Amino acid sequence: MTSSIVAELDLLTNIINKKNAQLRDLNDLVKTLYHEKFGAVTECVPLSHYVVALNGGKSLAGIEDCENKVLKTGAVTYDYFREWDVKNLPIDYAPRVEDKVSVGDLLISRMNTQELVGACAYVWRTLPKTYLPDRLWRATLSDNANPVFVWQALIQEDAKIQIRSLSSGTSGTMKNISKPRLLSVKVPLVAKNKQDSFAVVIHSIEEKRYEIAISIKEIENLLTARMIHYFG
Repeated sequence: MTSSIVAELDLLTNIINKKNAQLRDLNDLVKTLYHEKFGAVTECVPLSHYVVALNGGKSLAGIEDCENKVLKTGAVTYDYFREWDVKNLPIDYAPRVEDKVSVGDLLISRMNTQELVGACAYVWRTLPKTYLPDRLWRATLSDNANPVFVWQALIQEDAKIQIRSLSSGTSGTMKNISKPRLLSVKVPLVAKNKQDSFAVVIHSIEEKRYEIAISIKEIENLLTARMIHYFG
């Protein structure tokens, strides 16, 4: 491998690493803003104060390419929605309209490892004709809840500790949480207008996150193309 090839690949890799660091900084900023606004709140309520229902879809998998997709559990695993984490539905299956994923949805994983059960993500954007699997719940919220606030409340460490303690399962690797137990998780009691103002700020940060994420994918694709070019 010539030094020029090494330099080119290293440059692309370093750019990706720097942009990933920018994403982590923005994630930390969101956490900081949450704690600044709500960290001192002492009055808590069960999640059921904000969430009136939890509904899942169906996990069917097709072999052939299909315009209809179903989310993988990994779409919410890291607490940020990954719209590309999908698989094909069977081409002869007509998905239920109520299972379609839409912008503004709040999705929660009912089954995962001990560390990741209860992972939660807000749908900022989604691919067309994407549907819920049975391992993910969509939360139906009450009028006193902003989904961005509820999402952030559920991905805080204190909520995660509660969810892990309430999960069950005989498997050492996979755990489940029931709807009643999830709805019993305690979260801060915050007025709707304060939730809304917080969500506006998070929306602006998300726009920046999305720009960086798209840039990372483009550079990753370029890196892959150059690797193929050089090494086949």
